[in-house]
Amino acid sequence: MSEEKTTKNNLMLRDFFAKLVALFLIGFLIVWLLPIYIASPVITNAKEGSYDVSPLTSQIYADNLERMKDAAISYYTDERLPQSVGESDTMTLSDMIGKKLLVPLIDKNNKPCDVSESYVKITKLDNEYLLKVYLKDSEREDYILVHLGCYTYCDSYICEKEETTITGGGSSKPSEDVPIKDGVDDTVYDEGTTDTPSKPSDPDVELPDPDDGDTTVEVPDKVKGYLYEYQKNQGASFTNWSSWSNWSKTSCSTEEINCNDKDPDCVKKLQRFDRKEQIGTYSKKYEKKRQVLTKTGSYQQKSCSKFNYYIINDTTYATTTTTTYNVVKNVITSVGQSSGGGWVYNGRASYKNPPRDTATTQYKFVGADYSYCEDTCTTLPNYYYDSYVYRGGGSGLSTVTSTTTVPGQTSSSTSSSSSSSVSVSCGEVVTKTVPIYDYITVSEIATRQEPLYGTVCYKSTKTRKLIDAGKTMTKWSKYNDKELLNNGWYYTGYKKPIK
Repeated sequence: MSEEKTTKNNLMLRDFFAKLVALFLIGFLIVWLLPIYIASPVITNAKEGSYDVSPLTSQIYADNLERMKDAAISYYTDERLPQSVGESDTMTLSDMIGKKLLVPLIDKNNKPCDVSESYVKITKLDNEYLLKVYLKDSEREDYILVHLGCYTYCDSYICEKEETTITGGGSSKPSEDVPIKDGVDDTVYDEGTTDTPSKPSDPDVELPDPDDGDTTVEVPDKVKGYLYEYQKNQGASFTNWSSWSNWSKTSCSTEEINCNDKDPDCVKKLQRFDRKEQIGTYSKKYEKKRQVLTKTGSYQQKSCSKFNYYIINDTTYATTTTTTYNVVKNVITSVGQSSGGGWVYNGRASYKNPPRDTATTQYKFVGADYSYCEDTCTTLPNYYYDSYVYRGGGSGLSTVTSTTTVPGQTSSSTSSSSSSSVSVSCGEVVTKTVPIYDYITVSEIATRQEPLYGTVCYKSTKTRKLIDAGKTMTKWSKYNDKELLNNGWYYTGYKKPIK
């Protein structure tokens, strides 16, 4: 009896440990599999590819879209609404935050939504307004289209059109609870696109191609209890494009606009033309060098009392004692008029290159040719000078010859002179100061107005007005509805049970 009891106890103990191990394994599997099970599922959307259907992700994104929509509707009162058909007004999320319409929006990753890329845009149609709400966060970007108007049920100036349900970009599946009327749902969903999506395959049954002409497709039993979603795209409608405007100057930072004609936002096109042309003038300086006679020094020398002596460019000259020699100082304006220093005005002339002074002819710079250049100036300006000839009264300025010897130098301040003579009676020999004249280089500067060229940009535009933004119409109907398929409707790949 005791042995039987011991065996029984051992069996119970073994059974206890076996249950404990089983519980441990179950707990380990729960801990290992639970994160995978509760992770956000990613489902392949037959319209747009993969999308996140996590309730938290969708709810936060939808709430942020709703906040932007409500803020926009409250902001666009009568005086802020576009007035002409096709006219639009846009506010970025940054603008809305700046106007205190919203606080910064945060996505599910606790990151701020993009304030420059996210925006609302309202466009005036014929009898209502179309509001586009576009939101971009750290993981997702999408938009909704909302029809607004002054309806009888509005509490404010404008409100949302009740009978229109708007979705954006096809990123979420329509609700399975759409009301059914006689087996067909006439609710219209505006997808905001005119592109025809690819036709997905139904996991339960291969749907017929509406273009294959087959009208004898047998309806399988497994599709009889469902309604299938069909869609048809109705493109946007516009007025005709205006003619291109005349070319007008514009900033060279203006960008060309060449949008898609099917885009509801494409209501203006702009083309640009650039060319080089004169944009003004500028002063250009021209500098020329020339040799000018000037007094550079003097020295003392015994010489004839009847003559005055001068050293000009290493040549000795003499005048009578009644005439003196100096460079031109007084400006004379008429030919033949004397300056009082023995110089006579000889007229004005133009020179391509400035002239060089001589002992008996000197030049005064008057100016340069300031005539306007019609095109790029390739020639230098003309230089204008007044010329003066030394007459000196009587014999004028004579070169000293070797006929009469002149005593040598007694004292000098700058340079010495070789013994010279004049071909007349010398008279008494006295000590005189002999001036020395030599060449120095001076710069003659002329300024001429010349054309300034630059790139000038022109633009030409054409416009049109948006009449209707277009929409994607959605209907629920029976499988293989030939009337819909033959009129441009197509399967989306979604179905729902008939209630």
